[in-house]
Amino acid sequence: MCPHHCVLGEGKRGICLTRRNIGHELISLNYCRPVSMNIDPIEKKPLYHFFPGASIFSSGPNGCTFKCRFCQNCEISQEILPVREVTAKDFADEIINSETIGIAYTYSEPYIWFETIMEIGPVIKNRGLKNVMVTNGYMEPAPLADLLTIVDAMNIDIKSIRPAFYKKLCKAELGPVLRTCEAVKKHCHLEITNLLIPGENDSVEDIRDLVTYVAENLGRDTPLHFSRYFPRYKMTSPPTSEKSLFDALEIARNTLRYVYVGNIQSPSASNTHCPSCHDVLVKRSGYSIEMAPGLKANGTGKTAQCPKCGFETNIIVK
Repeated sequence: MCPHHCVLGEGKRGICLTRRNIGHELISLNYCRPVSMNIDPIEKKPLYHFFPGASIFSSGPNGCTFKCRFCQNCEISQEILPVREVTAKDFADEIINSETIGIAYTYSEPYIWFETIMEIGPVIKNRGLKNVMVTNGYMEPAPLADLLTIVDAMNIDIKSIRPAFYKKLCKAELGPVLRTCEAVKKHCHLEITNLLIPGENDSVEDIRDLVTYVAENLGRDTPLHFSRYFPRYKMTSPPTSEKSLFDALEIARNTLRYVYVGNIQSPSASNTHCPSCHDVLVKRSGYSIEMAPGLKANGTGKTAQCPKCGFETNIIVK
């Protein structure tokens, strides 16, 4: 399942906290046990180019494969919580009846919910709804291939382009994350998030190398979101400055077509412009959006063309 390859003695849990050796069997402790259920705007994931303005049912498990010192959701990812089990049928029915576009597996690390996703995901897909993952990308290729038969979009964190960052601050490795990004790009919609942490991954060299990787391996049309860090869990560094965020934005926009800044209010950093004629295609204010008149595609789930110049964007619309 996971690149950590945990070897567990009797009664021991893996790094993710959610798999345990019980009687020489590896048991999933989080199966159909959501730590939270909400209906969110799709932009909150963040997914800016996947059905803009839509609502999506959101849920996730307790635990995580990473031990990030800066974890922004440490209460649900780094501690064992008492969580109630629901049946797979009731879970799927709640998603189907939510009148949203589907489900986002999110909040903590949804990959550790593999059995749950593979149980309810096909049911959701067969109803014409969408499966979305917001993930750290720390996956083995074979389980990922199974997920890609049902998942329609992913937002993957590339926390840094430096292997040393992952080892020091996440207790993980960079290589599997990049491998996942490249596999996902070939099969479904992909957006990337990078949480900028002062003094850790926000240098000009860090930003340029990350942007170069995205452009050369994932494509210039892959949306990149720079997100503002706030002190959390074991890291006390001050919040990311606005200057750092906008410096990163400027560097990335010289190469990539779609770059955004999150956890900060700024229309200039959140609107989507046509890469060709530069007209505003999607105007955002917080989680409220306004799409340009005529921004549509030939069929649901297809990418839309700029209504002014006809440029083929990678924005998937209804």
